[in-house]
Amino acid sequence: MSDGKTLLVCPQGRGADKLKQLLIEGVSKDTLVASSAGQARQQAGQMNVSLVIINAPLGDETGLELAMELTQESMAAVVLIIKAELVSMIYDHATQAGVLVVSKPIIPQVFQQTLQIALATQKRMQLLNKENEKLHAKLEEMRVVARAKCLLIEHMHISEEEAHRAIEKQAMDLRLPRVRVAKELIARFEL
Repeated sequence: MSDGKTLLVCPQGRGADKLKQLLIEGVSKDTLVASSAGQARQQAGQMNVSLVIINAPLGDETGLELAMELTQESMAAVVLIIKAELVSMIYDHATQAGVLVVSKPIIPQVFQQTLQIALATQKRMQLLNKENEKLHAKLEEMRVVARAKCLLIEHMHISEEEAHRAIEKQAMDLRLPRVRVAKELIARFEL
């Protein structure tokens, strides 16, 4: 089952009920339905959507544009359902953008497997994104501490090792994170 919401983009009367039932049976009980690309963009922007299924063509566009846009602008897994005769024309372009393509008519077992793959991939992307955010925060902390060391070296005329020890000692004495001590030193010296 999916943790987030599923967005089903399907024109009215185009099997939306059948697709929604397949979703409820397989991956998501929390499914939003949009009948156009414009409505889908609005809902995807307002909600935390983990999976988007687009039953193309849509009334206001083909669906490929929406699928590619959503893969670039969100962490949602995107599945595009298109006519079998169109798969060969768009498959390479869509898959390079990270869109999973399913041909019509839909075989329920294949559709369920595709949705499971989409959700597993989306979950992995979320984990990688969290790890990336942690690494960026650590890198920023290192930059701040390095800047504080440079200011200590410049203003106090001490070595890099002494500057490092001074920051570490102050952080331990005050029971504060190194980055906070470094920011306070930067604020003091850059006045």
